[in-house]
Amino acid sequence: MDVLAIMLSVVLIFLAVLHFYWSIFGIKDPAAVLPTHIESKTVKTPGKIMAALVGVILLGFAFVFINKVIGYISHPWLRYISIGIALVFIIRAFGDFKYVGFFKTAKNSKFSILDTKYYSPLCLLMGLLILILELLA
Repeated sequence: MDVLAIMLSVVLIFLAVLHFYWSIFGIKDPAAVLPTHIESKTVKTPGKIMAALVGVILLGFAFVFINKVIGYISHPWLRYISIGIALVFIIRAFGDFKYVGFFKTAKNSKFSILDTKYYSPLCLLMGLLILILELLA
């Protein structure tokens, strides 16, 4: 199970670094990573602070799973926090949202195509792997 926790941590750290990069240098192709209308206008472009905040949250998620490997903090609430993180990813994948998730209504933009192909399956996979990690631990 340590390998699974390490893999989840690596993916979360990569995503956090990506968000930190976007907060510092900006997004090169916003239509690919931000929800867009069919007319290719972004729904709402987050600022640098929001991108960094998402990076911090993802980094915090990663440290929860790194802690499972090194065992620095042993508290029963960590199990519930991990399950909460899993639910966040699963809801993001399946949520009946307008621009994100498998059941989104806006389906013809560059982002929505990439979301269906990569982002939502990644969220679902991570959520399920976290649940497996918690249920088998």
